[in-house]
Amino acid sequence: MKIVLTLLLFTATNSFCQDFVTDLNGFRLGQFRDVPKNELNTIIQEDKFDNGFEYEIFLVEPDTSVYMLFEYANYDLKTIWSIQLTGTKKDFDCGFKGLKLGMSEAEIKSLMGEASTVEDAGDYGDKWIYDNANYSLEISPNGLLAGIKIIDQSQEFYTASDIMKIPNFKQYSEILNSDNQQLISDILAPGIEVYKNDSVHYFHNSMMKEINEDGSGIFSLTKELSQILSRVDPMDSLQYEENIRVAVGQATLHVAKIKLDGNYNEIVFRYLFGQYLIWEIQL
Repeated sequence: MKIVLTLLLFTATNSFCQDFVTDLNGFRLGQFRDVPKNELNTIIQEDKFDNGFEYEIFLVEPDTSVYMLFEYANYDLKTIWSIQLTGTKKDFDCGFKGLKLGMSEAEIKSLMGEASTVEDAGDYGDKWIYDNANYSLEISPNGLLAGIKIIDQSQEFYTASDIMKIPNFKQYSEILNSDNQQLISDILAPGIEVYKNDSVHYFHNSMMKEINEDGSGIFSLTKELSQILSRVDPMDSLQYEENIRVAVGQATLHVAKIKLDGNYNEIVFRYLFGQYLIWEIQL
């Protein structure tokens, strides 16, 4: 019961998110639900809340000193809506703004600044809330970092697409042509799907593992796309054009179409987390 009670202390705030963080311990909001199962393997608890949201808790360390909870929203049970890391293992790197479990309040403040609000969590310590951000911290009764939670609040704070943020051909082609897979990952939707030879490719592992190992082959496929783009003249309408795709009940998408040597390729952008990310690639 202690795990569930601790986790329920974290709830979304209603502030406008200016500091929107998508990654925690290598996992990214919006990745598919099977990603934690593929990487962490051991589910120690799973259930659903009264509002239809579901959660799964995974062991990170076999001795139970670190675990993670992933929540899935009732409107999309297939992708990660929130991520929480909780534990007692001192100096465990959280993959979040330089924080490590067991840090003192002074160490946390040196990295994060003062919390905007501190809520009393009873036997579990305090909850630190930061205005204009999508994360909160759990501080144990003895004043040490015990947990971090990030939430996908993008629907609340980015209610309308900003067409000024659509990357132009030069911007996205230069990033895709770089050898920096971290940089490339930042313009890819966490749930990206790449279609090639009647197969669909997507991220199977945490984003950090994918960046380091490319186990799902997505970065190899984006490199293949970049090689195609290097031969395209975006000013030639016979080779390149951009338009929008609208469907009832679905998000408006921005589509770049490439026609080269009799072949047709497509890049689909979707507005996520306050920016346009590559949602689909057709090779």
